[in-house]
Amino acid sequence: MRSQAEDRRLFTVEGRAVSVQLKRSARRSVGLKINQNGLVVTVPTRFPLTELDGILHRKASWIISRLDAIAECQPTSPLAGDSQIEWLGEARSLALGFKRASVEADALHLTATVDEAIPQALEKLMRREARSFLAERLALWADRLDLQYSAFKLSSAGTRWGSCTAHGVIRLNWRLMQAPLGVLDYVVIHELCHLVELNHSPRFWDLVSNACPDWKQKREWLKHNGSRYFAW
Repeated sequence: MRSQAEDRRLFTVEGRAVSVQLKRSARRSVGLKINQNGLVVTVPTRFPLTELDGILHRKASWIISRLDAIAECQPTSPLAGDSQIEWLGEARSLALGFKRASVEADALHLTATVDEAIPQALEKLMRREARSFLAERLALWADRLDLQYSAFKLSSAGTRWGSCTAHGVIRLNWRLMQAPLGVLDYVVIHELCHLVELNHSPRFWDLVSNACPDWKQKREWLKHNGSRYFAW
């Protein structure tokens, strides 16, 4: 029997062969997720796979657009000492060879001394800064919204920006440090509102709208631009 990680199958979506990683769980509905490795579909334990073609057909436009967006944002060349990275929505140059990594006014100082070491050094810096900065934004908005969460953790999800559990644990993706502050705050507000409504019901979006009136624009911006933050 194939393990869950090895259960990959080919499906035709809008005339294109798409590799799908299949997972089974106790959930009641079919879940689709797209990350750097492709399309991941989670289905209920007894779900008949003969019905999956219809679901993929209905979601075809979304699947193809997301796969194309990720493919387009793959770096055409490795990060180098003269590359630029967005930091809170503003371009910062990379500078190598520093004893301690830091965020400066116009550059990110990295400990890496060769181009091949840049991604690891950059991630280490971004994680360090995200741990404190995202915690501050979360605490700020929780106070404004008069909401309480039980814990904050950094996330490394492939394409997901944040999550909130039924126990009040909020996870935020460290790659959000590249996004403009307003977009970052929208994600924070979104997850905090899940403390009240752990769904995407009209009431949930009313809560988000009260705190972030232009949430639709922020969501669309993230949908069309966010994938480039996963390109290194």
